Amino acid sequence: MPNPRKKPKVNAADPDAVNFRSLIEFVKQAQVDLEAAGDEDAALRFEIFYEYLINDFRGGYLKYSSKALGL
Repeated sequence: MPNPRKKPKVNAADPDAVNFRSLIEFVKQAQVDLEAAGDEDAALRFEIFYEYLINDFRGGYLKYSSKALGL
């Protein structure tokens, strides 16, 4: 019987999969570029999402969490 608490593993061969490190780099660079362009509101949203990924996301599949939006 499968353990319901165990998170499913991401299949590296899945063509829809996103590398976690590349996602973090993308979000961080988006924040930096938006700040440079003067869009502080959008930059803050990317910063919040970045912090969520670094501090709260525990791997596996990325599922919606209001905490990722700072709510």
